[in-house]
Amino acid sequence: MENQESYNDFKKRIYNYLSKDKDIKYGDVIFEPIKEIITEIQHSKFAFKPHRMAEANHIASSQTACLNLFIPILNSTSVNSILKASGVAPSDFDKIDRTSLLNGYRIEFWDSTDITKKGLLGDHSKTAGTDSDIAIAYRDLNDELCLWLIEHKLTEKEFTPCGGYRSKNLNNTTERKKGCETSSIEDICHNPNICHYACYCHYEYWNIMNTMGGKEFFSGNYDKSKGCPFRNGMNQLWRNQLLALALEKQGTYKKVYFSVVLHPENTFLNDTMQHYEELTNHSSKFSYFTSDKLVEAATIDHTLKDWVNWYKEMYYGLKKEKAVDR
Repeated sequence: MENQESYNDFKKRIYNYLSKDKDIKYGDVIFEPIKEIITEIQHSKFAFKPHRMAEANHIASSQTACLNLFIPILNSTSVNSILKASGVAPSDFDKIDRTSLLNGYRIEFWDSTDITKKGLLGDHSKTAGTDSDIAIAYRDLNDELCLWLIEHKLTEKEFTPCGGYRSKNLNNTTERKKGCETSSIEDICHNPNICHYACYCHYEYWNIMNTMGGKEFFSGNYDKSKGCPFRNGMNQLWRNQLLALALEKQGTYKKVYFSVVLHPENTFLNDTMQHYEELTNHSSKFSYFTSDKLVEAATIDHTLKDWVNWYKEMYYGLKKEKAVDR
């Protein structure tokens, strides 16, 4: 109960930042100067699907917060210096590749722009599918084209759990769920039909595990007595990482990294991410960091000063320091 209360306190504090203590849940919280860029994106082949909270102008929309965080930085002429100074970019990052995606990045990234396709994971439809909140195409130190997938979290307490395990489909019987609860990664790799996603949805998740390096990537420690480790919050992390592995195998990108960025006061996702790190043997292909690392690094670009002040007040509750007369 104590942890739940602390989460509620955290969430209330963030809502107070966003609503300016006016106790409102809806309003336009998009940084004004990026609205034109968002419009351009939405008129391109890389148009993204607004999440329900973003579409409703909910002030705590994580998608909206992601747009507010990344679009100013990624459109800065100092973007390469900012990402390097932040200390959170992949260690081989050299420069953003403006010729890839849309000016070097894509919101709600998946591996196609054709909505009739199912994608590398085989899970895409008009209403569902695995997306990374943002992807950044870059050149590494050897001038190879690479990709950085990023998932953004604001007030979320947990990542998206396994929809297959929780499916109310009549085929998803109690016996099948018990299979999820008692089967290890090795068991399901040997018999993917244990998983609802493989048996009835025909998604490619376990095929990627078996043929594209997934089994080797997820060879670290986890409690096998608790069954499949991807039933709960790790599921969203796993699917994004599978997308990264499949993209590398496809060959367009030499290396694909996956990160999570979260609000600096949100510690409620740490437990899941730490267990996930252990499962990946602390692979450099996965990392997580807090948004303030990017915001502070952006101060090297004086043209972003207004945005830095706006973002800090909007999401961190920090008021702009007033000049002192001397």
